[in-house]
Amino acid sequence: MDGPSPAVEPRAWTPATLRAEEWLLPAPPSGSPAPAAEVDAMLHCGPGFAVLRGVDLDGLDDRECVGRCADLVALLRGPVGGRLHRSANELLTAATAPAVPSTGAAHPPEGDPLTLPPHMDRGEGPTPPHVLALLCVRPAAEGGASLLAAGATVHNRLLADDPAALRELYGDFRFGSGPGFDRVRPVFRRDDGTLVVHYNRYWIDRGQDETGTPHPPARRHALDSMDRLLADPGTVLRLPLRRGDLLLVNNDAVMHGRTPFQDTGTTRRRYARVWSD
Repeated sequence: MDGPSPAVEPRAWTPATLRAEEWLLPAPPSGSPAPAAEVDAMLHCGPGFAVLRGVDLDGLDDRECVGRCADLVALLRGPVGGRLHRSANELLTAATAPAVPSTGAAHPPEGDPLTLPPHMDRGEGPTPPHVLALLCVRPAAEGGASLLAAGATVHNRLLADDPAALRELYGDFRFGSGPGFDRVRPVFRRDDGTLVVHYNRYWIDRGQDETGTPHPPARRHALDSMDRLLADPGTVLRLPLRRGDLLLVNNDAVMHGRTPFQDTGTTRRRYARVWSD
């Protein structure tokens, strides 16, 4: 059987090769058509993420901003991406920053509960959501930048530096366990020639723990190699979001995370999150 082949541009980007015009769009004024086609092209033919800058949140309280986020995602995804038939519409606060099992978010590493390493959202359905949307309602007083990493870039670096590890990642992994949480899928696979990635180390480890046996050495090495690349500044884009920035991420192609952050008594970090198929 042939081994994995390289994934190609533009999905195999690095922070050094990306240009802002490839992912940044101005938010449309109220009542204007949403740039659905442009966003869809960025998500599926471009780098795998897009930012709409300048969503009008004036006069809205935090909960109303969640509704604004859901409405925008429905407009952006409706003509080209289907209905919001599975979504998690919620407000992310400092209290919910660490992993919440029902959300499928990554578990923060030991030592800093407000850090999230790059990962894919697992979601609540039988398959992961295809698009994640995060609306910055209010940035943190300090830190809290978004982290983005292209699955294709990690794939290609593994292919060049550690092909045995990459072959392991084409095998099936358990993403959690228990009623409603049993999901088995590879980290990397091809779908009609397109590379699809799904990675969430916390849930993979949790699923393996449920079997009562540790990861085989080759698999643990492959996962550790993945994590090392996802900690490399040459792989991961650091993107501070402003109030009114709407980040949309192709959850089949790009991993997202967050740097640690600090809030103050008057400035509390708030994000709205919506999942879309």
